Amino acid sequence: MIATEPNPEEFEAYLEWYLKDNPTVDYCTKGGHAAYGNALNYTNVPGPNNTKASSATIHTSYIMSYHTTCRNSSDFIEAYKQARNLTNMISEISGANVYPYSVFYVYYEMYVDMINQVAINLSVCVVAVFVVSFVLLNFNFMAAVIITTTVLMITVNMLGMMYLLDININPVSLVNLVMSVGISVEFCSHITRSFSHSRLPGRVDRAKEALAKTGSSVLSGIFMTKIIGISVLAFAKSQIFEIYYFKMYVCIVALGMLHGLIFLPVFLTFFGPARNTKPLKKSGYSRIETNGEPSEKSPLI
Repeated sequence: MIATEPNPEEFEAYLEWYLKDNPTVDYCTKGGHAAYGNALNYTNVPGPNNTKASSATIHTSYIMSYHTTCRNSSDFIEAYKQARNLTNMISEISGANVYPYSVFYVYYEMYVDMINQVAINLSVCVVAVFVVSFVLLNFNFMAAVIITTTVLMITVNMLGMMYLLDININPVSLVNLVMSVGISVEFCSHITRSFSHSRLPGRVDRAKEALAKTGSSVLSGIFMTKIIGISVLAFAKSQIFEIYYFKMYVCIVALGMLHGLIFLPVFLTFFGPARNTKPLKKSGYSRIETNGEPSEKSPLI
């Protein structure tokens, strides 16, 4: 038994015994088998002529530490942040790859970078909406900008509704936010396309025509069908269905309808794309202008 702190030679000589011995009153109360038996993975390096090992190569090891009592999610997240800061500091000093691990880290690690993930995913979705709208609307830049702007406003308002309804940002709500971008396109793209293809001279008249032609379809075909489908979730007993699906989806559909049928037509009257003056051909019919008014001709045979 060593009464004083061991030197490096003594440490290496007794390390293997220390990791195997159980703490006992008779021999050694500091035996490390119980606490550190599996904490060190190393390989002895034999000495000259296969004599006793002169050194050891440590492959992996761990040390135990303790948190203060964690009572809620914020405490667990903060505990993980502090543990990661500590291990990063140890890594810089020792040059080894040190990382924290605990059972609850698996569940709370995602929340550390959740805000960044929300920003990245929503940014990618908005860019994709702009590119697809630009291509499908015959490379009409202004129409793509208007659709993207409206979708972005719906998404921002959705974040505001999440705050008012006390809905936290987590993986489930992040998926719903990404889906809200795609659902919002339905409320904007049809009216914007109808506006850009209108042959009327003024923006106000074109917005009225677009709303008259496609507004009812958006209201009945998109809004009503989604509301009916979502309404059954109001009777769900599971909290995840009630909050993250019923409440969020109702907000998505309601905000989409308000922006698509009220805000977008007004927005188009001020900043709508220029009138398309090219002749339109569809289903064997040619459409040309006569004295500034569109007219239909007979099928082209």
